[in-house]
Order: sequence, then structure tokens, then C-alpha cells
Amino acid sequence: MARVLLNSVTKRFGNVIAVNDVDLEVRDKEFVVLVGPSGCGKTTTLRMIAGLEEITKGTISIGDTVVNDIPPKDRDIAMVFQNYALYPHMDVYNNMAFGLKLRKFPKTEIDRRVKEAARMLGIENLLDRKPKQLSGGQRQRVAVGRAVVREPKVFLMDEPLSNLDAKLRVQMRAELSKLHQRLQATIIYVTHDQIEAMTMGDRIVVMRDGIIQQVASPLVIYNHPNNAFVAGFIGSPPMNFINMILTREDDRYFVETIEGRVRLEIPRERVPYFENLDAYVEKEVVFGIRPEDIEDYNVFRVQYGEAVDSMMNSFTAMVDVIEPMGAETYLYLSLDEEIPQLIARVDAGTTAVSGEQHKVAINMNKCQLFDKETEKTLRKEDVRLR
Repeated sequence: MARVLLNSVTKRFGNVIAVNDVDLEVRDKEFVVLVGPSGCGKTTTLRMIAGLEEITKGTISIGDTVVNDIPPKDRDIAMVFQNYALYPHMDVYNNMAFGLKLRKFPKTEIDRRVKEAARMLGIENLLDRKPKQLSGGQRQRVAVGRAVVREPKVFLMDEPLSNLDAKLRVQMRAELSKLHQRLQATIIYVTHDQIEAMTMGDRIVVMRDGIIQQVASPLVIYNHPNNAFVAGFIGSPPMNFINMILTREDDRYFVETIEGRVRLEIPRERVPYFENLDAYVEKEVVFGIRPEDIEDYNVFRVQYGEAVDSMMNSFTAMVDVIEPMGAETYLYLSLDEEIPQLIARVDAGTTAVSGEQHKVAINMNKCQLFDKETEKTLRKEDVRLR
């Protein structure tokens, strides 16, 4: 296997910059996920690595070799596409063997590789079937198997699970993660699904408008996002954002809504997480809090008694919608025009009633603050790798 290195890679389509000056190192045997909304440049980046798109500027290296001028067939990569791209007239065995036949591998070696890959993927009993006789999940396994038999330096996967139903996607996520552990392969995986990114990647590359926003492990990105875009894109339901004023009283810091209906204290132990808060005092900042860090006050009061008041900030809001999810419940809350919508992910035992006021508690030890103009985080730079 080998590392992949992108150095100042740019791709233009006429006047449109699809990928803008990207620097990225994918380490040997690493599973890296490129994630972002449609049109962010993730698939174009993958296709440039594969050699299917020409680079406008920059260099791409696989191992110790710059591959800018090397055709796709000579880059020693294998690609798994979104639409499987299986040959309909060939059975599973020959679909998996086709690439090896083109490279003039001996029949015994082809047979060994195909059967070994089929056993690894649990499709040994499907080798004589045509693609039309297979389910979506089985076709996906065949497409992955066709890549596995190549034993390439790098696997490239372009949204391979997007055509599967939700239950099968969960199953295939686990299968691909196990496959990576078995093969110890370098894998670059593209998806728009942040759940796939969080559950599968050793590191996540979040992209927006052709620019990398953050590269880090899933938990670092989740807990220490670089900006409001990353914070809002990673996480389901997404992070809540409220425009608030940062204030200070002696050595205590607060955020409060512009009309002053809600005032929340930043705990003393959270203050060192941020960089130079004094520069933002009496200024508007973007306050971020994840839905799971908003609790039903009544449920917490039963669990912790009066201690909840010292542990959590609280306020009352209107319950607009209740979504029972089984083990938990989503509450959609509002507070006049200041907080038009707030999503809380609370205990299934909530006593909230749709159309009525309900008290919620905020875990301010998990709060995030962002610059209103730049949307960049206010946390200290050295915190991001914890």
C-alpha cells in the first residue's frame, strides 16, 4: 500500500474553480473520508487522484511517484463507483476477474484471488449469477470484490453506498470497515453522508466550495470544529446556532440573546477553551450547542435534584414539534423571533407537550462560540488535537 499526497491541487472547469489549492496527505493504510455537500469538490478530487480528471495546477503523488502524467490504468489504484458499473452479460466470477484477465494474469492466480475475495465478502455462492439476479447489497459487494482482487496500492470509493436502503447502508458500513482492517489498505472514500464519515473514517476531510475546511479524526471534528460550517455539517441533528451578545461581569462570562430573554453563563472551566474572550465582550457572536447537550429540565431534576441548577443553565421555550425516536425524543423549540428554532435531543421520558411551554437545561461545558463575520471558532488553536 502507499500514501497519497496532494500538493496545491486545483481544478478549473472554465471559470469555475471546482477544487481550490488543496493540500492533503493520506497516510499509508489509512481510511480517509472526503465529506461535504453536493458540489463541494470531493468527487472531483477523487477523480483527479484516479486520473479521470486532469489537474489544472499542483501535483498528486501515490507512494513516491508523481502521477500527474501517468494514465489511470498505470496508477495501481482500484475504484468503486456509485452505480457499481458491473458488466450485465458477465456472471459475478467474470466481473471480478475481468481486470485481471486484461492484465494477462495466470488463470490459477485469477481463480485464487477471485475466490479469496468472494469468501472475504460472503458472496461465494453468487459467483455464477448475473448482476440482474443480485440485490443492491450483493451488487455492491461484487463491485468491492472486483477492486479487492486487483490488490492495488490505493482504493478509491465514490459514494458506494448511496443507492442502498438505510438498513443495508448500516450493514455495508460495518462490512467496509472490517474489510479495511483485514486488508490494511489505503482507502479514500467520498460521501455526502456525515454519519458514514463519522463511523468509518480514521480521519475526515470536510470540504466546502472546493476548499478543505478541516482535516482531523471524527471526534476532534465533532467536539472541536474549526468553523460554523463544519460544526453544522457534522452531527445529526445538526448543531443549533443562535446570535447572542457576549458579556462579562467581573471574571464571569455570559451569552445573552439580543432582547435579553435568555442569559447563559459560560462555566469557569469552559472559559480557558476559548481564545481572548475579552476582545468579543459586548459584541455579537454565534453561540453553538448540539441537540444532545440540551436536556429536559424536569427529567434532569428527578435525576440530580437541586444540583441541576448549579450544573446547567436553563430557560423556558415553546414546544413546536415532538418527534419520538424510541430511545430518545427530539423537541423542536422556539422563543419568539430571537430563537426561531432549537432542536433538543432529550430522554424518551420527557414530559414535554406540543404547543406548550417547557423548561430545558443547557450543558454549557459543551458550548461553542464563533466569530459572527468569519464564522471561525473562538477556541484556542492548541485545543483542536485533544
